[in-house]
Amino acid sequence: MLVAVFAMLSAASGVTAKEVKGQYKKHHRPIMAQLGRGEFDDALKALRKLAKQFPGDAETQYCQAMAYSGKGEGKAALGYARKAVALGLPVERLVAGPRSLNKALLHAQGFGELAGVGSTRLVHGPLLGDLGPRSVKIWVRTGRECEVKAVIEGVSAGVTDATAANDYTAVVELARLQPDTFYHYQVFQDEEPVDLGYETGFRTLPDDGGKKIKIVFGGGSGFTPKFERMWNTIRAHKPDALLLLGDNVYIDRPEVREVGQYCYYRRQSRPEWRRLTAGVPVYAIWDDHDFGTNDCHGGAAVDDPPWKPRVWGDFTRQWPNPEYGGAGQHPGCYFTHRFGERVEFFFLDTRYYREPAAGEMLGPVQLAWFKEQLLKSKAAFKVICSSVPMTPGVKPGSRDTWDGYDAEREGIFRFITGNKIGGVFVLAADRHRSDAWKNKRPGAAYPVYEFMSSKLTNIHTHAIIEGCLFGYNAKPSFGEVIFDFTVNDPVASYTAYSIDDEPVGSVSLKLSSLRVRR
Repeated sequence: MLVAVFAMLSAASGVTAKEVKGQYKKHHRPIMAQLGRGEFDDALKALRKLAKQFPGDAETQYCQAMAYSGKGEGKAALGYARKAVALGLPVERLVAGPRSLNKALLHAQGFGELAGVGSTRLVHGPLLGDLGPRSVKIWVRTGRECEVKAVIEGVSAGVTDATAANDYTAVVELARLQPDTFYHYQVFQDEEPVDLGYETGFRTLPDDGGKKIKIVFGGGSGFTPKFERMWNTIRAHKPDALLLLGDNVYIDRPEVREVGQYCYYRRQSRPEWRRLTAGVPVYAIWDDHDFGTNDCHGGAAVDDPPWKPRVWGDFTRQWPNPEYGGAGQHPGCYFTHRFGERVEFFFLDTRYYREPAAGEMLGPVQLAWFKEQLLKSKAAFKVICSSVPMTPGVKPGSRDTWDGYDAEREGIFRFITGNKIGGVFVLAADRHRSDAWKNKRPGAAYPVYEFMSSKLTNIHTHAIIEGCLFGYNAKPSFGEVIFDFTVNDPVASYTAYSIDDEPVGSVSLKLSSLRVRR
């Protein structure tokens, strides 16, 4: 039977874990691909070798549990599941699955005892998104099909269903809220209150967006257990939003659905991540490693290659974004989010419609949408959020950045200048470092500043490139931008912080410096 209630477990195993060498995020993905293709014996052979090489690694024990469960051997799967939990694996991972693999484990006698009997708990979430002055979306994943309700007592309630067709996820919207007000909320499953072990709450946006707005952004967050404390560091900054700009989980096998599910589940199960996102809204786009494979392009067609619509559908189930491009007519992960008329963010999908032969990064439909949104925006600061850098030369020898799409890039900035659109700068990811750039523009145009950060939890590092205003790659890092409207000339200040909360570089922009000259 599927387990509806379970508790977090953490037990001493008596085994000292030996650190897995290299990029942790890569070790188990090929094995999960084998499991997704039904190659259980080959996967187990690889897992035994990995377990011998790195004893005490919880992820390896988890994968062995999924392998035996996929073979229909529930008793053996349960044995490895117990080892994984004893080594610190969140038990939610076992319930999440992938569901194509964990059925025998869930039905094994004794799994209920392992999972725990007690308070009703979510598998993943809650995770906030699309927060405005009067509403918010709350995303969850449950252990079975059920009704999900979110409640702010005496103020608002929303109800929907978590279904197997949606991978047991649900997004509940709470409306009729008051601006600039802090609310505690409670989640229910089939009328039973969910016990998270901590209070959950958020503050709605002021109607005008706020006099001070703080966002944190970054990319390059491949799963690395020793760096998952990054989410605690970010939470301590109390940002108004977290912007994830791609390479969020590193899937790299779009043809095997179980690999994508596996990569999302292992992040969504982390307690550090859950504490952060239960109180800070998240806005996410993808890059190559979440969408397809390294440096990939999707092409102009909506449904070719065939895996594109499915990968897009799976992405939409992970994030409560305001919208997803043109939805069924023109799917993608592009959207906008604004803080009143103070700041507006323009999130771009640089992969789904990318076509190198045509020199198209965004595709004609998204490009037209982007220009329209820029033109009608009333925000003081207009921030382009691109998964890959727009600054020339920051990835030497590569055409994967906007360097490979220079005509489209130049057209965007000429459009900005020609229409006298002020207040524009860029946030980007992709390069495994944090840096800042100033790109001078000809004629009446103002400089294009770009702030980059893409080593949230990654091990792999990219070198600092000469010419940046500052660069940092010694440790994992994130970018923070504070918009200050308490001064006569509003300021956007970018500071990069290490995982240990060390400020490692900063740049400030006055709004007056981002105006097209007459």
